[in-house]
Amino acid sequence: MVSVYTERMRRIVPLVLVGALVVLAGVTSAVSLQQSRALTSAVRMDILCTNKVGVKPSSLVLSCADANSMLKELRWSDWGDATAYATGQITWNDCSPTCVSGHWKAEPVTLWAWRVRDERYTRLTSSDPRRLSTTVLTSYPPS
Repeated sequence: MVSVYTERMRRIVPLVLVGALVVLAGVTSAVSLQQSRALTSAVRMDILCTNKVGVKPSSLVLSCADANSMLKELRWSDWGDATAYATGQITWNDCSPTCVSGHWKAEPVTLWAWRVRDERYTRLTSSDPRRLSTTVLTSYPPS
């Protein structure tokens, strides 16, 4: 009788352990998903050249005085993570011979918003540092 009990236990114990691990993995995944959704909905960004705060802006003005450079058609991914990424177009007026009679140029650009503080991205960096190096995101006018 002892050998039957031992054999039965040898079969049951691994099944119980696997079952417990599956349940634990499910609970952990559910908690992680809930936390990531909460973070995603909470993170905002100060919109450059305005006093507004937004989520996944589709455009941003870079030169506040005359709007002669801007980011357009932005499509964001990983919003709410430590770093959010966007692809789109960077456009600028070459101001040649003057800004009034200048020509608009455009290039593809990749952006990343990062350094979350108080549920806001505080830094914006682009793949084209000639047009946009790392920028501190603050409301306008700065408070």
